[in-house]
Amino acid sequence: MEKIFSALKQSEMAETLEQSIEYINTHIDEFEALLDVIFQEGGRTADKQQVLNIVDFLIPKMIVAVISRALLDADSQIRVRALQAAYRDRIDILNDMILEKLMDTNETFEVRKWAVHILATVGNSKHGRAIREITKDHTEDPALRKEAIFALTSIANSECIGTLCTMLGDPNPEIRAAGAWGLSRVRSPDSVICLLAALEDKDEEVRKWAIRALRDMNNVQALQGLANALLTTDPDEQVRMIQLLAEKRSEIIQRTITELLLSEDENVRRIAAWAAGVNPYPPAARNLEELLNDPDEQTRAYAKIALFRLGKIDPTDFRPTLE
Repeated sequence: MEKIFSALKQSEMAETLEQSIEYINTHIDEFEALLDVIFQEGGRTADKQQVLNIVDFLIPKMIVAVISRALLDADSQIRVRALQAAYRDRIDILNDMILEKLMDTNETFEVRKWAVHILATVGNSKHGRAIREITKDHTEDPALRKEAIFALTSIANSECIGTLCTMLGDPNPEIRAAGAWGLSRVRSPDSVICLLAALEDKDEEVRKWAIRALRDMNNVQALQGLANALLTTDPDEQVRMIQLLAEKRSEIIQRTITELLLSEDENVRRIAAWAAGVNPYPPAARNLEELLNDPDEQTRAYAKIALFRLGKIDPTDFRPTLE
């Protein structure tokens, strides 16, 4: 065992790393015996850390031997490092063990977080179900539930999309916002109806992510739903929505913003005129020309910029007038 321990110590030095790894990989029984000593109760943390430093260079059998022992270590930092190695090396034989860590409510947040993200990459229905259960469990740490929501976006099957839609009705606004964010990543037409309902959420962050999700979907139903909401919501929300939709190159959205150029609310007219300059839309010219006489100076300036970008106004009109 002295030789294999010496090889482990020599792996700390770059000039002897390759030789040390070769020796370890060709002396499997000796190395496993050393692992039993290192990872026994009371083993030195420095030795465990050194083993984990070289784990990526080992043959698959040895990677499993290291990670399986490290996952059972009393030190949560060692367990986290083991899971990080498992995430990098993707060895499926460890997944059931990792699932146990995920479902252990006495485990630390960091350990369970890494377990969530490893299992989300597997594509196994059993593991996907476990992640969905954590996502929906109101007794779980909200931080872990949000990590599970993030993980579901990597799976993005019908069950996961359904779970994300369910999150939009969660009592916790952070979870509702995370669900809307998750759906903004997935961009599935199957989520349009639940996202449209989320446009009426009491929490501004939830509404923002629902708007982004619908905006980026390039789905007619989603865009028309946004347009309808934009016309019927209150002026303050219209301002927020226009800010998020200004750059969207969609006639449905641009036509709706054009209509709001003639809003009775000064703030709405101003932001709509700004949006018309961000994303020029020729049919907006007539309404923009009406805004050249608007009582609000900033609105008039935005309207002039928009008309200039449409080629409807002479650049000399921007020059100061000499008296």
